[in-house]
Amino acid sequence: MQKLCRVSVALGAAIGVLMLVGCTPEPEPEPEVLTASEAGGAYLDAVCPVNAAWDIADAELEQLRLALARGAVSDTKLADAKPVSDALEEVAAASKIAAGRLDPKSTTWPEDAQAAVDDVRETLQDDREQIGRVMKLPPHKLTGYSWEGAEDTARAAAQAHEALGLPEDADAACAQWAEQQSKPQVKPQSKPSERPEAAG
Repeated sequence: MQKLCRVSVALGAAIGVLMLVGCTPEPEPEPEVLTASEAGGAYLDAVCPVNAAWDIADAELEQLRLALARGAVSDTKLADAKPVSDALEEVAAASKIAAGRLDPKSTTWPEDAQAAVDDVRETLQDDREQIGRVMKLPPHKLTGYSWEGAEDTARAAAQAHEALGLPEDADAACAQWAEQQSKPQVKPQSKPSERPEAAG
């Protein structure tokens, strides 16, 4: 009888431990650690959609300028600036996604590139905030708006490209990356999650 009690106590303790384990919240996932060859591709995956969204917004802005010059739209009617506002909203959405992908909480970048990537992430966040104000402007103010922090954004991007070994020209880097991604990728069996080598 005494022996059975010992077994019961031990079993109860084991069940208690299992219950405690079951109630413990799952730990936060560890950030993905990128190698130097993976980092360039991961960076371009994040920022190239933002660049593409900016290209569309710039094209819409130019169309609005031309329409204003021809007198085809009102210079004060907010509705006439809607195509530009919609395009800027897409830039803001792409910037939010990119900032999340560059976040050191989700990705560990190579040490010599981390500061540059952080700077780019900060400019993406600043752009989102600025877009929220700009997209409410009427056409004549929207077409004459001078973007705040444009030099900081360009400098941060250039430093990130240098740190990650990417082409200096962002359009060229994104074009090369898109071309590389369109080619069939042969992944080694031992490393199924390995990214293709970064462009540049």
